[in-house]
Amino acid sequence: MNIAILGTGKVGSALGTRLASTGHHVVHGSRTRAGEPGILSRSEAVASADVVVTAIPGTAVLSTLDEIGEDVLGERIVLDPSAAFTPQMTMAYPGDSVAQQVQARFPRLRVVKTLNTMNHTIMVDPLASLPLATAFVSGDDSAAKTVVTSLLADLGWPEAAILDLGGVDTALATEHVAPLFFASVKALATAQFNIAISR
Repeated sequence: MNIAILGTGKVGSALGTRLASTGHHVVHGSRTRAGEPGILSRSEAVASADVVVTAIPGTAVLSTLDEIGEDVLGERIVLDPSAAFTPQMTMAYPGDSVAQQVQARFPRLRVVKTLNTMNHTIMVDPLASLPLATAFVSGDDSAAKTVVTSLLADLGWPEAAILDLGGVDTALATEHVAPLFFASVKALATAQFNIAISR
């Protein structure tokens, strides 16, 4: 599968490395690093992709997709692991979510929210050091969620650890887990944990 990862930071690099290791063709799209090996402009990266991963700050997702443009984005699957915060680390969109905003702004896109409740190290190796992990999935398009679920499997997520919450409106719930995540980081003095469902 052709995957375009918007972003070259910790999240984008971790996801790109793991997905490439499982046989996917991965390119990164960057505003500042285009031309380096494996890195294209954002529009060029998206143009050849089946799946677009928004591994950038949540507050930059809409403006980045606007810059790429609806004609380039088309009906692609967007896997959105982003989180949106103010400089003071408060919720940037209280009562709303990045995923819902993207779906509303680009109705042809098939937006799937997942991996936004954890550190990047857990995203790509969930059970390496944890006894229990949950990856929440939200999106309106069932076929797109099936594709994303297969990518989660390639990242190391067993089927039993993936919980489909329903439509993209449920992304509101997982995006607003962020304050709990950061409070837990502070209390535990590590981000090496996962917010999981025990049943």
